[in-house]
Amino acid sequence: MSESVELFLFLEPGSDPENDRVVQDLGEAEALLAWVPDGAAAARVASEAVAAGVKLIELYRGFDLASAGQVIDAVDGRAAVGVAAFGFGTSTAHPIRDSATIFVGHPSADPARHRVVREHRGGGKTTTVSVPDSWTAVTVARKLVDDGAEVIEICGGTSLGVARAVAAAVGDRVPVSLVAWPVDSIERAAAFKAEFEAENA
Repeated sequence: MSESVELFLFLEPGSDPENDRVVQDLGEAEALLAWVPDGAAAARVASEAVAAGVKLIELYRGFDLASAGQVIDAVDGRAAVGVAAFGFGTSTAHPIRDSATIFVGHPSADPARHRVVREHRGGGKTTTVSVPDSWTAVTVARKLVDDGAEVIEICGGTSLGVARAVAAAVGDRVPVSLVAWPVDSIERAAAFKAEFEAENA
């Protein structure tokens, strides 16, 4: 197993980040996925991960400005922190039960094999899928919504055009987000992107 340099945090009340975690094979890379009950736990997990070498963190499943801010404060510029952002007119005010996160752009990704489904003790689930390209992202998103996903979250290494195509494909059935990089993280995110592209050229 290669060194994990990415951390994906998912907000899920009642979760235990020490046990509710898995390393996902994304195709060309591996990432640590961890479920946290609140912003304070997310900040603790993020700080520990950065100390262990994680260079990029993405936040999913309902992080708001306050809880995302706790992670950014804890990381203190040592890694890029991206937050799932929704367009105006999109509401995720109700608790998220079934969410799906799509990682786009790993050329050898196979969505049937590079997939994690995490059932939650309180009901609901998180599904994460790695796909090689935008066409596959659209196809997978449609199927995930057909299977009950209430929100589709697109990873931060993906262009807005791909997220827009996914949103157009699912229409108004569910909200679609794209991880965005606040100004605190732009330089770190750009450095991570350049390093990733150099390693996979």
